[in-house]
Amino acid sequence: MPPNDKYITEALAAFRRATGFKAEYRRRSGNRNLSVDGSLRVDCQGSTWDFVVQARLRVTTETPAVMRHSTPEGQRDVLVVTPYVSPPMADRFRALDIFFIDAAGNAYINRPPMYVFIKGNRPLIDVRPAAPSRLFRAGGLRIVFALLVDPSLVDRPYRDMAVAAGVALGTVGGCIQELKAAGYLLNLGPRQHRLANTETLLKRWVEAYPEQLRPKLVRDRFAADRPDWWKRFDIASIGGAWGGEIAAARLIGSLKPAKVTVYTEAPFGVMVFQNRLRKEPDGDVEILTPFWHCDHELSQKGLVPPLLVYADLLASGDPRNIETAEEIHERYLSGLVR
Repeated sequence: MPPNDKYITEALAAFRRATGFKAEYRRRSGNRNLSVDGSLRVDCQGSTWDFVVQARLRVTTETPAVMRHSTPEGQRDVLVVTPYVSPPMADRFRALDIFFIDAAGNAYINRPPMYVFIKGNRPLIDVRPAAPSRLFRAGGLRIVFALLVDPSLVDRPYRDMAVAAGVALGTVGGCIQELKAAGYLLNLGPRQHRLANTETLLKRWVEAYPEQLRPKLVRDRFAADRPDWWKRFDIASIGGAWGGEIAAARLIGSLKPAKVTVYTEAPFGVMVFQNRLRKEPDGDVEILTPFWHCDHELSQKGLVPPLLVYADLLASGDPRNIETAEEIHERYLSGLVR
């Protein structure tokens, strides 16, 4: 039995017990879409609903936001199945209108006249989150990011990939093999490769980045008396780049930034002094270390790559940022996904 099927079977049994509804799961067959595991049919009060199942061995705080963005408007037939959803996470799923069921009997489905929202059930089995694969731990995330930003790297020597991703040379080979085994990298011939299933790969990267890599990059946090100080500061003076809401505001124009995200390896004392920033653990100015070493389309604008802007916006959980992230995706990432 595939690993995902075990949790789907347990979640399905828990859903039946909790609701009394009839439900039948069918595993996918011959489908190259790695984001789809199968389909679920639910019978309730003489009516039938069909859902596309996406099984997740682990969900993060970014999962609902990623699902919200990747589900087209009007297509509300995607159902996340996972071992366990905590009460705060269940509220997050409901707030973004993303359907789920778990092995503990928690669920959210809103398909009138069927409405199910159950939270707070404790798991009866060991639901400690499965450790992510090497691809979605810190080193692998660096490599995947470099390949998504510059897909031409797939046919370059491993040494070039290591430099672009900022990882040890020995890390590259194992990650490339995992990309191939998972169906994300196709071998077209001698030294000819192509990224595949990029939409799924991008979503998995965005979900894992805030948990597995981003916390390791944070250098410090500050608070500012003037919320618009960044408009007058030359980010190039510290060899940095704007990320998050500032980058989105520069790219889209409709977002009014509430938080400032700076990526720089250089000392930032000049920035702190000139703008009278004060050190504060929960301040709205966050400084992080860049983790890529490759050119991209926004380099000359003093902005981080579009994929990182997108990820930082979704990680915030702010509905206005999620909406802006959709625009960033459409303008800068949709070509890669297609």
